[in-house]
Amino acid sequence: MLKWLEKKQDKFTSADTQNEMLQLMALKILRDVASNIRENGYFSIMVDETTDQSNRVQVVIVIRHVDRDLNVHEDFIGLCMVPSIKATTLTNVILDTLIRMNISLNKCRGQCYDGASNMSGAKKGVAANITRKEARAIYKHCYGHALNLAVGDTVKRSKVMRDALDTVFEMSKLIKYSPRRDTILEQLKREMAPDTPGFRVLCPTRWTVRAASLNSVLKNYSVLQSLWKTCYECTKDAETRSRIIGVKAQMQSFDFHFGVSLGYDILRHTDNLSRTLKTKELSAAEGQHITELSLSSLSEMRKEESFNTFWESLNNKLDDLDVNEPTLPRRRKMPKRFETGNAPPEFAASEEDLYRQQYFEALDLVVNCVKDRFDQPGYQVYRHLEDVLFEVCAW
Repeated sequence: MLKWLEKKQDKFTSADTQNEMLQLMALKILRDVASNIRENGYFSIMVDETTDQSNRVQVVIVIRHVDRDLNVHEDFIGLCMVPSIKATTLTNVILDTLIRMNISLNKCRGQCYDGASNMSGAKKGVAANITRKEARAIYKHCYGHALNLAVGDTVKRSKVMRDALDTVFEMSKLIKYSPRRDTILEQLKREMAPDTPGFRVLCPTRWTVRAASLNSVLKNYSVLQSLWKTCYECTKDAETRSRIIGVKAQMQSFDFHFGVSLGYDILRHTDNLSRTLKTKELSAAEGQHITELSLSSLSEMRKEESFNTFWESLNNKLDDLDVNEPTLPRRRKMPKRFETGNAPPEFAASEEDLYRQQYFEALDLVVNCVKDRFDQPGYQVYRHLEDVLFEVCAW
């Protein structure tokens, strides 16, 4: 091709010719990939759908297989534009792709999709449709994605953590979308806390990378409070001033400080688990064992001694921060339409009892959500097969 392009004339480099040459090279690569898959024998299917910039739904298809030297290959097959994300449509796309590549579905031994109902539905999902055609194609939900969903469910159901993360996200938008405020923050940080890490933006989509952002808020708490005072004085836009006032008021409340501290203590365990599960050499048994260790660490936090240590640490920090003392909310009687018995309503006797309940509730949520998402029948099958291989090797 290089010699061809060096020609002075009759090069045939029009758009149609270039597209045809690129298509020929792409088809040659796909034929080689299909040949390698057929030679290796067995494979797994990984599929996910996404929306591109033009608001069109595209399906990503990847085939995973292992060669004779036990080297793992994950080959990207292509993007397929589909009119809908119904289970029948996605199933037909997968089957059509295998037919075009001359790969038999009988050699498929695994399926890996997300946890959406159209993919993992027990009766009409893509996994169920493929399993009806090939029962040995075991479905498994990606552990990294399952952990992300479990953490998301936990935060959404814990009010104190959800409100704290919403405020941190608002802080991220105020700082990173304004070069001026970002510069002022760097100047204040050099003056007040030069040795602390900088402010980390809160990721809006991934839940398992948020502990670093919460830690940056805790380390730069006084710096951020000074930032809002400085920015309020030099900001003229009414909407921006109201947002700054809101964030400043939230940082002065004990609920926000409690939610950020609790969120960091919980999410740092899930973040470490997420990084470990992404290791390429991790086996199925190791993945479940590490998950059990993480859940054990979170369960250890659900003890009276752990809460007392956490509560004492929070109160000690109040002397150095501009944060209000914890207070009990106004007692409100439940409407009669919600009453289910004749027992008198219960209220927290002290501030410590109120936040103890929220502390234990958040820990119970994260443990139960992770267990629910990780309890996958397909993963148990893989683990048993792995144990059989280890026992054979031991002989």
